[in-house]
Amino acid sequence: MEKSQHIPVLLNEVIEGLNLSVNDTVIDATVGGGGHAKAILDKIGPKGTLLGIDWDKDAIERARVYLKEHEDQVILKQGNYIDIKKIAYESRISKINAILLDLGLSRDQLKDFSRGFSFQAEGPLDMRFSDQGLTKASDIVNTWPENDLVQIFEEYGEERHAARAAQNIIAARKLAPIETAKDLADVVMRGVGKHGRIHPATRIFQALRIATNKELDNVSQALPEMIDLLAIHGRLAVISFHSLEDRILKQYFRSMSRAEDPKITLINKKVIKPAREEILENSASRSAKLRIIEKIR
Repeated sequence: MEKSQHIPVLLNEVIEGLNLSVNDTVIDATVGGGGHAKAILDKIGPKGTLLGIDWDKDAIERARVYLKEHEDQVILKQGNYIDIKKIAYESRISKINAILLDLGLSRDQLKDFSRGFSFQAEGPLDMRFSDQGLTKASDIVNTWPENDLVQIFEEYGEERHAARAAQNIIAARKLAPIETAKDLADVVMRGVGKHGRIHPATRIFQALRIATNKELDNVSQALPEMIDLLAIHGRLAVISFHSLEDRILKQYFRSMSRAEDPKITLINKKVIKPAREEILENSASRSAKLRIIEKIR
């Protein structure tokens, strides 16, 4: 397994915001290539424990290679972060001092053209983060009714030309199934045309990825579980890249912190974004947003 190409975003801000101490127990709920995890391990020292979870089995193997020098204190599990309580219990860890959830698509996944995340390559239209019981994006494109396609393109992709894109997909699939990422990109381009600097397939692909992996439902379902797992004064940091994800986080954290008997407090009332220097070094970080909370009871 090759080393991860992914560059962790907001690394310094995450490590500072989690307020880590030596010997802490930490969960990286989307461990990816292990970039954030390595910095966490350096902070918690040789007697600290890190549980790394990822839905993507390839990510787990990359993390295993990258974190080899810490293998005695690292537990790596393939699974969805919505099952974080079950995974933590099975891993025999408790009193969790910090949890990190990074909701971004990794560079490793994007560059693996067999996954179908990039519309610039002739790969199968898959888009699954995991091979564990998910519907492929190609099944959505080729079987969902037109109204459902319009809905996800509008809601998840915030695409102005959602109806036109869906109409063109329906017309194209009557002639032949849309099987590859490039096939879909070409269909969308013919139906929507070029508007501005962004490729017309960008938002369509984003919407399909979110629908395929049930990303928004997963976030909403996982947040209460993560807060329950935290020890008192433990912190949860979440990095999002999509306005809908950030809205879920903002509204949930705000409501929890303003409850009559609040369970959490906001560490940053204003969302944390990458500095200009980070964006110049890693353009993929430009849409990242970080929110951090602390459990107080």
